[in-house]
Amino acid sequence: MPEILKQLSIAGDQTSTIWDYRGETSPNGGRIELRACVHHIPVISNVTGRGDLDKLRQVLLDRRPPANGLMVQFGTDAEGNVALFTRADRLCFQAKGANQVSCGIEHMHFVIGEEWSKKQLRAAAWIAQYLEREFDVPLQMADVEPAGSGVVKIARKGHTSHEQISHLAGFNDRTDPGSGFDYDYMFHAAKFFKANGHFVGA
Repeated sequence: MPEILKQLSIAGDQTSTIWDYRGETSPNGGRIELRACVHHIPVISNVTGRGDLDKLRQVLLDRRPPANGLMVQFGTDAEGNVALFTRADRLCFQAKGANQVSCGIEHMHFVIGEEWSKKQLRAAAWIAQYLEREFDVPLQMADVEPAGSGVVKIARKGHTSHEQISHLAGFNDRTDPGSGFDYDYMFHAAKFFKANGHFVGA
């Protein structure tokens, strides 16, 4: 069972939970040079509580050997809950072409056209400010460049989409998290949290 790391004041008098799965979830490999955070959707529907985050973890674990094996560092859901699955600077097979330089967040959505709640964007913002504080990933969009042979180069550290990584690595097989994901608001909310310690009014 995951541990409760922290409760967030996510909106009004509402709270959300940061769930820490790191004691029971292993990454796919060792330390990486973390330069970017990749934003995804997992094609898993939001449900009340942490059931969606539990399901995501199990789906990824079920893809481990003898299959290819997958894991991701973080998850969020529409209620503003956060999952920490592994350390951000450990290898997870979450963004082909950039696994060696990036961590990933799976934001619970079934389709890219699904509406984004402010609470979920604030959960993303909590992860963003955590990555800035603990791993020097700045609150800005990353500059991503093709590097050949199915990999990308992160020319400027920051945040990016699964779609962009897939395109610049030459795979062109991903469209997530979709145009509705508001990076500008995420950066604003992250800075608001840094200044106030909560998201109420962000």
